[in-house]
Amino acid sequence: MKLKARCFASSDINDRVEWINNPKVNQTMFFELPATIEKTARWYKDKDNRTRVDFTFADEQGAIVGMGGFTQIDRGHKHAEFYIMIAPLLHGRGLGKRIANWMYNYAFLEIKLNKIYLYTNDDNVAAYSIYEKAGFKLEGILREHKCKDGMLLNRRFYGLLRSEWENQPWKKDILEYEL
Repeated sequence: MKLKARCFASSDINDRVEWINNPKVNQTMFFELPATIEKTARWYKDKDNRTRVDFTFADEQGAIVGMGGFTQIDRGHKHAEFYIMIAPLLHGRGLGKRIANWMYNYAFLEIKLNKIYLYTNDDNVAAYSIYEKAGFKLEGILREHKCKDGMLLNRRFYGLLRSEWENQPWKKDILEYEL
């Protein structure tokens, strides 16, 4: 399946809201629930495009299969936080890895970052295994850092440096990258 990346658009809001409200997605992420069209439309209108970039990924028929981006972009310190969401019905098909690799390339080649970082729940082995295979290094564990459903959860903090990305077999020129 070929995928196409594009900037997140207002026409993607309905899908974003549906995904955020899906337990398969929100069980490992920290969104204000329930997500609504109104709140998400306000987020879209008010978001600071200097400190974030958001993408939508679609298949050949135009169906949205993933969303992701970089937040807290700090061009002075050359780092940003990474996030990704895959359509709930498409989990486990390798789309997350393909989209994430494209996004890492974008961050280092287009935004010119030196570091991508992310947080994931300590019990989300599937996610952090993917990040570790991509070259991310565990930089620390934030103990009882987030509260979810009344439970305090540990959060893993991972980083991928430009110098580590340079040695990855999946590293490509973003202009030639086929998703």
